[in-house]
Amino acid sequence: MNFGDYLQGSIELIAVAAAMGFAAVGLRGRLLPGWSGASARLAEVVLGLSLLVVILELVGVVGLYRPGWVLLAALLVGVGIGFALRPPVPGVALPAPAVLPIALGVAVATAFLVAVHWAMPTQTGLDIGMYLPNTTWHNAPFAARLVQDHQVGAIHFIDTLNLTVWFYPQNSELLHSAGVLFLGNDFLSPLINIGWMSLCLLAAWAFARVYGGGPVAVVAMALVLDANMLLLYQPGDAKNDVAGLFFLLASAAVLVNADAQRRAGGDGEAAGRSAGIPTGALVVAGLAAGLALGTKLNLLAPFGLLTLGVIAVSAGYRVLATVVWVLSSLVTGGFWFARNLVNAGNPLPWIKAGPLPGPDQADINIREPHNVAHYLLPPDGGTIRHHLVPGMHGSFGDLWPLVVAILIGGFLLAIINGRTPLIRMLGVVALLSGIAYLFTPLTAAGPEGDPTAFTTNLRYASPAFGLGAMLLAVDPGLGSRRRDQGWLLGLLAVLLLVQAVPIWDLSGHLWTRHFLLGGIGLAVFLILVPVGIALAGQRGASRAVLGGAVVLALALVVAIGWPKSDDYVKDRYQASTAPNDFPDGMKAALAWFNKANPHDTRIGVVGGRPGFKQYIFYGDDLSNHVQYIARHGSDGAYLPIASEAAQDDREPNWRQQCEEWRRAVNDGDYRYLVIGPDQRTQARLPIEAVWTVTDPAATKIESREDDFVFEINGELNPAGCAKLQGAGTGGGSLGGHTSSTLGVGPPQITRK
Repeated sequence: MNFGDYLQGSIELIAVAAAMGFAAVGLRGRLLPGWSGASARLAEVVLGLSLLVVILELVGVVGLYRPGWVLLAALLVGVGIGFALRPPVPGVALPAPAVLPIALGVAVATAFLVAVHWAMPTQTGLDIGMYLPNTTWHNAPFAARLVQDHQVGAIHFIDTLNLTVWFYPQNSELLHSAGVLFLGNDFLSPLINIGWMSLCLLAAWAFARVYGGGPVAVVAMALVLDANMLLLYQPGDAKNDVAGLFFLLASAAVLVNADAQRRAGGDGEAAGRSAGIPTGALVVAGLAAGLALGTKLNLLAPFGLLTLGVIAVSAGYRVLATVVWVLSSLVTGGFWFARNLVNAGNPLPWIKAGPLPGPDQADINIREPHNVAHYLLPPDGGTIRHHLVPGMHGSFGDLWPLVVAILIGGFLLAIINGRTPLIRMLGVVALLSGIAYLFTPLTAAGPEGDPTAFTTNLRYASPAFGLGAMLLAVDPGLGSRRRDQGWLLGLLAVLLLVQAVPIWDLSGHLWTRHFLLGGIGLAVFLILVPVGIALAGQRGASRAVLGGAVVLALALVVAIGWPKSDDYVKDRYQASTAPNDFPDGMKAALAWFNKANPHDTRIGVVGGRPGFKQYIFYGDDLSNHVQYIARHGSDGAYLPIASEAAQDDREPNWRQQCEEWRRAVNDGDYRYLVIGPDQRTQARLPIEAVWTVTDPAATKIESREDDFVFEINGELNPAGCAKLQGAGTGGGSLGGHTSSTLGVGPPQITRK
């Protein structure tokens, strides 16, 4: 990618963002009259992202997902809406109690600290590539395939696990794909999650601003964002947890602000009141909730609870409130579930009930899918003591019981002492979301008594913790009273510092010293520049000065981004810099890939490690078509071609499976195959490698730890499978998983 292409892509992205922002300001002025400051900016972010998601879906669903069409649609819609809705209608001003300068300083310093922390692993992603399993397994492949196919809505089958992740909602991946679409690479992807983190802090401030608790909300939210459950797994990668968290928090913040505005103005009917909440606010909050639902499947419970809560507090207006809320949320969150309905006959294919079908899947799990409640009901003392407690300690620090008690106390206080029915409702939503987390599949995944995924999947509790942090700040006896803010801010800040103590060891993989200066610079642009511009506006700076500051900041970002982008594309996914825990077999495959450097090439993968790491083969320009090879079934099923018993060449259907494998390779027109052990048993010597290497059209070019790379130089011969069955030793070369000669052609598989 040359500088001209980078500059053009950057300008086009800025033009799309500006058009969405122009429309969002106009929409906010009509839907939320009288709003200003952080609350208005939060609503505009929600509206702008809602417009962008809908535009990308509509353009993509008709097969026009290309830079020109997206840019044209964004400009027409954005500029058209922006001009059509000028000027804004007048409205009652939002309450905005004064904030003590020292409290504001603590909040900004806290936000800056968290941004620096997140910037460290973000730079790791920019330095070597995004390696976390979810990213290389499905998040990034989903985004890349949207751009490759110029199509939004098609199913991209990426494995044969019974999670059926190909049906997951993909709002986050859609937004990642927009960066790929215009820049031609995924340079922005490692940076996106730190942006969501900053927006979570904005949502926290806006939530409590109307009650004077903004600083407390920011510092309390920092405890959630700076916990290792998010800090170690979100920045620098394409995971979508923090994106979904932001949308949920934004929805709650819009509702609280609208409720406070109505109470301050006293004439909700004049503003178009719906169930005590102005209709415009219900639209914006519903759009945000829909964005959350369309981002992360585990937000289905919080979304459903919030929906019921909005209806519950809408006495006298429940029908109108329900219609407005449901329609708004479907606009931004319904697309992926409609896609599932078309492809599987069920919007939630994971739930097969009554007339709703679902795909039949092989019983293949990454880990045993236990949940936390499995060990709590009845209590399993050993597992709790040896796994759950250390996991909480590792995420929230030495004082984790106090941190968790404060966050849970936030929504308990809201239920008991909430100043409005809406706040009490949000407390109930947070409590029930926390309970739902305990029963969420995979929260304690792993062998019985050894929930190895507990710490990793503690992130599923972040919606409840995030709501608790914000609710703490609006409690009338705590965070929202100026005289009480000092001690509470001090306590929260101390807890944050204790939680962050391990981070200050700059010798670790994530916290290397040479990232410190870059982390500070990134935090300056994310936190100090926006805060400075906002404060300048409050102190009377002209629009020309503020606009000039924004243009200058953008110009600096684009200028700094070019060398970073160039270095990223050259250095990402190199075998020499892969993480220490990267499997040796896949590291050997990556070394081959670095040397061969294929472009516009079809690459087939199968097996556990190649499936989970498939994104590394997409290439610097993301032009390679990488596809997990399996069999399509009814209702959107995707099933392995080889049965679990296929390692034994005496398995009755062995020949048919071999023939089907070779036909699938031919149909996919693959130039290369990357084959690893079976996901069910991790059996040695994957049978697909045997079926491949025994064909004269295949050449083995790399192998290590039973991960193989083959070059395909012609069509494989399905009829040749008849010569293979029984050629082994009946449990030796095939069933015994040895690397001896199979007895036909050049069929020797050796390990390095």
